[in-house]
Amino acid sequence: MNLGQSKRRPGFTLLELLAVMATIATLAALLLPILGRAKIKAQQTSCLANLHQLGLAWDLYYVDNSGWLVESYPVNNSNVWVQGDMSRPSEATNVNLIREGKLYPYGNRNESIYRCPTDKGVQIGATRVQSVRSYSMNSFMGARDAKVGPIPPSASAYVPFFSRDSDLRQPSELWVMLDEDERSINDGFFVTDPTGRIWFDFPAISAYRHNFSYALAFADGHAEIWKHRDPRTRLVAATQTEQAQNADLDRLASASSRPK
Repeated sequence: MNLGQSKRRPGFTLLELLAVMATIATLAALLLPILGRAKIKAQQTSCLANLHQLGLAWDLYYVDNSGWLVESYPVNNSNVWVQGDMSRPSEATNVNLIREGKLYPYGNRNESIYRCPTDKGVQIGATRVQSVRSYSMNSFMGARDAKVGPIPPSASAYVPFFSRDSDLRQPSELWVMLDEDERSINDGFFVTDPTGRIWFDFPAISAYRHNFSYALAFADGHAEIWKHRDPRTRLVAATQTEQAQNADLDRLASASSRPK
């Protein structure tokens, strides 16, 4: 009797191990793009939800204020939709400035809806700061002193601003808020050239911000994701960039205001 002895089971051969590793690598190569697209889709959905909630707050404000739209012009204005300049270190992380904005009471008093989940923060000097806000409002939305003049100067042939909800022609085609690029964002006042020549400010333009796309909320209450199509858009890295006949800039410009 061979007590205490057992038959040894043969292990994997080198070829078998290599085959298993090759199979795992192949599966990973197939799954990673799918997982990446799913992650981008989830981020887009979250950003859309934020802007949709802010859009509802924007609606509730004018319903509660006899049709007057919340103001977007930020200079010395206590009636602006949100306070704070994301290019200033003392303000970029100050959530109280969001709470001081006129839309805050209408947005479930939730500061998190002001920030895109893909926003990595603003670069201030040598430091990257986790800013509290990613979204800005169309500069043509909300009344301001007419003495200020057209903003930008190229908007002289366009409606300078919309004061009331009844002023909005085709509200489903006019955007109210969007996801602004961290290299562009400062105050909550997003300036668009209605002639489509210059990126005065620019929306999110990067691979990690929804894979070169951005979210917008419109005046009729719906929100959309717009994908950048013009290859020149990816070259935009600073405000005041001139790119005449850029299809992406033209699309945004046409949804910003209306000719007089």
